Amino acid sequence: MTSHLSTCRPSTVVRVEAAAPAHNQCKNAREEANSSSVSCRMQQEQLTNGVVARDFLHISGGAIQNRHFYSLPGGIMGILSPWTYQKVAAKMILSLLLLHIATIQALPQGAPTTVCQTLRPYHGGGIPAQAGLPPYSIAPRLQGAGVQVSVGSNLGVRFQGFMLQARTQAGEVLGSFQVPSGTEGHTIDCAEPGDTLTHNSPSDKDLLSVIWVPPQGYEGPVVFNSTVAQNYNTFWVGIESPTIQISKRDTAQNGFARDPFYRGCRTNKYCFGAPAGCIDSENCQAAVAVSVNDGNFDFEMKASSEAVWVGAGLSNDNKMGDDSVIECVRSNDGRGVDAFMSWTSRAPFAATRLSNPRLGIQLLNATVSEDGMYCKVRRNTVTVVNGVTFDLNRNAFYVLIGAGSELKGVNSVGFHNLAFLVSPQPESLSGNPSAVLPNRPDMTTPPYYVPEVHTEASSNSDPFYEGCGVNKLCFGAPTDCVKTRNCKAVTAVIVNGDTYDFELKANGNAAWVGVGLSDDDKMGQDSVIECVKSGSRIVPYMSWTTAKPYTAQRLSNPRLGIELINASIVDDSIYCKVRRNAMTTVNGVTFDLISNEYNLLVASGSTVEDNSVGFHNLVFLASARAQALSDISELEAASKLLIRLHGSFMLAAWIGTASLGMLLARYYRQTWVGSTMMGKDLWFAWHRTLMVLTWCFTMVAFVLIFVELKAWSAENNPHAILGTVTTILCFFQPIGAYFRPHPGTSKRSLFNWAHWLIGNAAHIIAIVTLFFAVKLTKAELPVFVDYILVVYVVVHVISHLALSLMNCLSEKSLESKITSFPMKDMSGSGRGSAYGERSMDAPFATGRKLVLGLYIVIIVLLTVALIVVTALAPIESTLNSIIPASMKSN
Repeated sequence: MTSHLSTCRPSTVVRVEAAAPAHNQCKNAREEANSSSVSCRMQQEQLTNGVVARDFLHISGGAIQNRHFYSLPGGIMGILSPWTYQKVAAKMILSLLLLHIATIQALPQGAPTTVCQTLRPYHGGGIPAQAGLPPYSIAPRLQGAGVQVSVGSNLGVRFQGFMLQARTQAGEVLGSFQVPSGTEGHTIDCAEPGDTLTHNSPSDKDLLSVIWVPPQGYEGPVVFNSTVAQNYNTFWVGIESPTIQISKRDTAQNGFARDPFYRGCRTNKYCFGAPAGCIDSENCQAAVAVSVNDGNFDFEMKASSEAVWVGAGLSNDNKMGDDSVIECVRSNDGRGVDAFMSWTSRAPFAATRLSNPRLGIQLLNATVSEDGMYCKVRRNTVTVVNGVTFDLNRNAFYVLIGAGSELKGVNSVGFHNLAFLVSPQPESLSGNPSAVLPNRPDMTTPPYYVPEVHTEASSNSDPFYEGCGVNKLCFGAPTDCVKTRNCKAVTAVIVNGDTYDFELKANGNAAWVGVGLSDDDKMGQDSVIECVKSGSRIVPYMSWTTAKPYTAQRLSNPRLGIELINASIVDDSIYCKVRRNAMTTVNGVTFDLISNEYNLLVASGSTVEDNSVGFHNLVFLASARAQALSDISELEAASKLLIRLHGSFMLAAWIGTASLGMLLARYYRQTWVGSTMMGKDLWFAWHRTLMVLTWCFTMVAFVLIFVELKAWSAENNPHAILGTVTTILCFFQPIGAYFRPHPGTSKRSLFNWAHWLIGNAAHIIAIVTLFFAVKLTKAELPVFVDYILVVYVVVHVISHLALSLMNCLSEKSLESKITSFPMKDMSGSGRGSAYGERSMDAPFATGRKLVLGLYIVIIVLLTVALIVVTALAPIESTLNSIIPASMKSN
C-alpha cells in the first residue's frame, strides 16, 4: 500500500494512507494530531533522488512529533530493515532539506536558468499562475541601435519579481540586455550571454526600464515576453509586448554601440550625450566624456558621421548663451580635426571663436572614420573667458553637448542641427561635492534664450523625416505624406524620458503651423501648439480650440508649459521645435502626455489674426485613433470617406444625371417618336429616371456632409451656402412635378415656367458650387479639377448650341413650329408643334442622336474622372503610394 504524508504546522508531519478516501485524509490527520483545529491542503508529489514523496497535506494547528514517510520506486520500502530504513530516511530528509533551502535562497535573487523556456516559477511546489488579465504591460520603443523596454503597471500595482526575454515569432530567445546602474535586475544566460533579465531581490518595484540590443545584422519582428510576480503567490506568466520590427539599420554599427568611448562612464569619468539616455544604450549622436588624469581635465568628444563639428560647453544655467565651449571641427578636406575655444552669445545666438582660439586647450588626439569624428582635448584647470573664471576644480557647471553638419563662415560653427542637450543639473567635473556655479559679471543679454531663426537655401533631402517610425512619432498632411516625405504640414514627437519635443514644419508659404492634442478626430476642445511666422522669426504659442463657432484663441499665458528650442525659415517652409511639459492644465483639462493617449491634429494656414491664427486653408488632418506619444508606430489619418462620398454623389448628380436628363427634356421630345418605356415616351421615361437619380444623389450627399462635420462649415468659402440653395431647389422640384396641372388647364403654363426656371437655376448654381469646392481644404482637390470643369462647361454649351441650331433649321425647312425647348408652348394647350400628332421624328433626328451619343460619352468620361480624383484625393499622394518606385523611375 502506498503511503502519503501529512505535514502539520509548525513542523508537523503525519502519515495518511492512500487507500483512505480523499475526504477522510484531513480527518485522519486531525485525529493523529489530536486537534480539531487543523486545516489541510493537498500538494502534488515530487521526485527527489529517485525517492517519491507522495501526495501530502499541510496541516496547521497540530502539535505532534515530526514523522516523515517515503516510498522507494518499485514498492521496496516494505522490505527494508528498520536500521537500513533509518539510514535511507536520514539521507533523504537531508537531501530534501538542502534542496528546499537552496530553492528558497535562489528565488529571491531571480529566476533560475531551468525555466528559460517556460518562464514558469515553481513557487510553493506548484502554485498556478494567474489566469486573468495581468495588471502589468510591456512597452518597447526603438531607441537608436537598441530598444528601450519598460515593464510596469498603469494601475500602479507594484511587483516583486520578473523574468524578461526577447523572442522571435518562432519563440527563439535572442539579443542581450544592458542594465543601467541602479536597476533592480541582472542578466542570466539562457541561449546567449545576457539574453534574459531577472530581479535582484523581492523588493517592491514600480517600474523596470532597460535597454535591449538586437544581434548584429538581425532583421525581423520581436516580441518581449515576461513573467511578473506581484508576490510569491500571485504571478502572471507569458505577458507579451506589442510586436516591434527590427531592421538592419537598427542593428548596424551606425551609433556608438559597444564603443570603447563609453568604457568607464560613471565609474572613472563623467559622460553626457544626446539624445537623453543614450549613454546607457551607447548610441549617442553626440557625446562628451570628462576624465581627470594627474590633475588634468581631458575632454573626449564624439559625433555621428554626418557631423562636421562637435562641441561641449560649460554654463552656469541650462540655456545656451554666455558659455565657454570647446569645439572639435573637421578640416576642409574632411580628414583632419582641429580644436578651438569659443564663446556663445544670446539674442541673437552666435558661437564665436576667441581672439586666441586655443586659449587654455591642447588637442591630444583626433580621428575621422566612417563611424564619425572623435577628439580628445586637454583643458586648463582654470581659464578666464570674457571676464568669467572657469575653475574646473572649484566650480560646477551645466554641461552642453551639440553637433552640427555645417560651418558658419571661417570663424564659427553652424547651428546644432544634429544634436543638442543640456544636463539636467550642474555637474562637478572634478568630483568635488562642494563645487558651486561660477560667479559671472553682469550681462547685457536677457536671461532667456531666443533661438536664432536661420534663413537658408533648401535641400533635396529633408532631414525632418529621418527617424520617423524609428525614434520619433510622425504624422502629416495630406494622408500618407510621411512615407513619401512631401507633407504640406507635418509634426514629429520625440520622447526622451519625460521630455516631449514637438517638431513642426509646413510649406507652401505658410504663415503658421500647428499641432493639436484631442480626444477625438474633430477640431474643438483641443490644446494646440502653434508656430507662427513673425517677420524673420518664429514665435510659439499655446491656444485652445472651440467648435461652435470654430475659433483657436491663444491662452492668457500664451507660452504656458512650452519652450522654443529651435526654429528656421527655409525658402517657403517654416520649422520649429517646441518642448512641452509632460503635464499641463488648459481650460480646466489636464493633458498628461505620459499616461494618456491623444489624437493628433496637424494644420497650417496662410493668414494670421490679432490673437489667433487664421483658418487652416492650406491643410488639415486628424489621426484616426488616439495613441500614446511615446508610441512611434505609424499613425493613420482619420477616415474621410463621408467627405469623399459627398463629393462623388454631387458630381454624379449635377455633372452626370442632371445634365443628361435636362438635355433630353429640352431637345428630344420629337425624337424616337412612337417608342415608349414603361408606358411613357422614351424621352420622358429617361428624363424622369435621371432626375430621380439626381434628387437621390443630392439628398444623400447633403446628409453625409452634415453627419461628417456635425456643424456648419467654418471655411471662408461660399460653397456651403450655394450647396444648400441647390439642395433646397432640388428637393422641391420633383414635388412640384408630381402635382403638375394637366395639359390644357389654365395653370399649366405657370407650372411650365416654374419647372423650367427652378431646374435650370439649380443646375447653374450646382456647377458654380462645384468650382468653389476645388478650393476647399477638406476636399484636397488638385488645381486641374478646375480645368476639367471648364471642359464640361464648354462641351455642355456647345451641345446646347448645336441642338438649338438643328431645331431652328428644322423649323425653317418645314415651316413648322417645332419648339426648341419644352417651355415654348406656354398656353398650356398641350400642343408643342406641328408634330403634335407624334407620327414621325422631326427633321435632323440623326444629327440630334449623334450629338446625344457624343455628349453621353464625354459626360460619362468627365464624370468618372472627377469622381476618381475626388474619391482618391489627394490624388498625387494616392498615386505615389500605388505606383511602384520602379515604374516611376522608368
